[in-house]
Amino acid sequence: MIKVVLSWLIRILIAALFLVSAYAKIYPDPSAYFSITTFEAKQLVPLGFDPLIAALFSRLLIAIEFSMGILILFPFQLKRVVVPSTIGILAFFSIHLAIQIMLTGNAGNCGCFGALLEMTPLEAIVKNAIAILLLVLLFFLLEKEKFQLGDLLYYFPVFFFFIAVLFVFIPIKKAPKQSMSEFSETLPFADDGKVLLCFFAPGCDHCRSAIRSLDSLNNIMQDNFPSIEIVFMEEETEKIPDFFEYAGNEYNYRVLDIPSFYNVLTWERNTPAIFYMWNGNVITEFNGIETEAFEPSKLVDAINTN
Repeated sequence: MIKVVLSWLIRILIAALFLVSAYAKIYPDPSAYFSITTFEAKQLVPLGFDPLIAALFSRLLIAIEFSMGILILFPFQLKRVVVPSTIGILAFFSIHLAIQIMLTGNAGNCGCFGALLEMTPLEAIVKNAIAILLLVLLFFLLEKEKFQLGDLLYYFPVFFFFIAVLFVFIPIKKAPKQSMSEFSETLPFADDGKVLLCFFAPGCDHCRSAIRSLDSLNNIMQDNFPSIEIVFMEEETEKIPDFFEYAGNEYNYRVLDIPSFYNVLTWERNTPAIFYMWNGNVITEFNGIETEAFEPSKLVDAINTN
C-alpha cells in the first residue's frame, strides 16, 4: 500500500513539473506567441538553430513536455518506456544547461519555466537532479510489466493532440514577401526586416510620449520587438538629446529638412507617425493625434499576430 501511495505521489509531482514547464513556455506575457518566440530567440537560436527550425522544435518540445506530464499518469509501459524516457529528457536538458553555464555563466533566466517562474541554469540543474532521483525511486517502486506493443498506441494520440493544439493556436508566422515600400527611395533601411519607422519632431510633446511608450515596449518585449528607426524633421534639432533623455534610450535616427520630411511622410499624414514594417510591407500605421493616433495596445497586437 505504501509503495502504491508513494509511486502515485511521485507520478503526480513529475506530471505537475512537466505540465507547468510546458505551459510556462507559452504563458501569456503579454501573449502566448510572444512567450514562445522569446523562448526560441533566447534558448534555441543561440544554440545555432535556424529561426524556422527553432519555431518547429519549440512546438515539438513543448508538445513532448505536455505529453510526458499526461503519460506518466497513464498505466501503460511506465517502467519500460515512460520513466526511462522522462529521465533521458531531464538528463538532456541538464547537459544543455551545464554547457550554457560553461559558455555564458550562471546568469539570467534559463527559460525552463518561461516568464512564469525565473530560474538560473544552476537552479534548473538542481531541480532536474531532484526529479531524476524521484524517477529512479519510482522505477524501483513499480512492478515488472510485460512489453505490449499495443500500449504504445496510447502515446501517439496524446502527442499529436498537443502538437495540433500548439500549431493551431500558436501558428508559425511566415514573413511576407520582400517588397519596396513608399519610403525605400529615401529610407532604404525601412524595408529591412521588421522595423518601426517613426516620423517625429524633436519638440513635439506627442512624439515624446510615443517614443517613451515604444521604449517601454522595447524593454518588455525585447527580442520580439522590431528595431526602432527615427526620422526627425529639421526643426528644433537642438532638442534631440533631450528627446532621447526623456525616452530613456537613444535610437538610430536621421534628420530631414521639412520639405523632404513631408515628401517622404506625405503631406496628408502628420506627426507623430509610426509605421510597423516587415520586409517593406506596412503591417499597421499610426499618425497624428486624432482618429489614427498611436495606441500601444494596437501595436502590440499587430506584432504578436504578424
